Amino acid sequence: ITMVIVVVVVDVALYALVVLPWSVALTNARQRAEIASLALTAAEQALAVARTTVDGKLEADRELQNFYSEILPSDLSDARGITFARLEEAASRHNLLMERRSSSTDREEGSRLTRLQMTMFLKGDYRDMRRFLSELETADDFIVIEEISLSQDDPAENTEALTLGLATYYWTENDENAF
Repeated sequence: ITMVIVVVVVDVALYALVVLPWSVALTNARQRAEIASLALTAAEQALAVARTTVDGKLEADRELQNFYSEILPSDLSDARGITFARLEEAASRHNLLMERRSSSTDREEGSRLTRLQMTMFLKGDYRDMRRFLSELETADDFIVIEEISLSQDDPAENTEALTLGLATYYWTENDENAF
C-alpha cells in the first residue's frame, strides 16, 4: 500500500509539476498562435490596402503627368496659340466678328500652374454662336469657359453680342512675368 501511495503521490506530483504547467503553456501557446494568425491576416489585409493605395496614387500621378504633358499647353506661347489663334479661326469659320479680346496671366503662390485668362467679345448670328460654343466645348484643347454673357447687339440686323471669359492653364518651370 505504501508503494501505491508513493506512486499516486509521484503521479500527482508529476501531473501538478510537469503535465499541468505544460498543458497550460500549450493552451496559452495555441491562443497566442491564434492571435498572431489573426494579426498576420489583418497585417496582410492592411498591406494589400496600402499596396492598392500606392498603386492608385502612382496611376493618378501618371495620369496627372500625362494631363500636364499631353493636354495642357506646355508654355505661355502654346497657351496663347490655342486661345488667340485657334479661337479667332473658329470664330471666323462660324461667321462671328471678334470685336476685341484681352488677356492676363496669374499664378497662385506655390503653384507651378499658371492660368491664362482671356475675354472675347464676339458679334454675329445666334446659331453661329451656338456652333462656335459647341466646337469650343468639344475641342481637344484644354479651354475652360469661366463666364458667358449673351445680349442683343443690333435688333435691326438681328445680331447678338457674346462675351466669353475663357481660361487655360500651362505648366511653369520658372517664374514668368505676366504679359
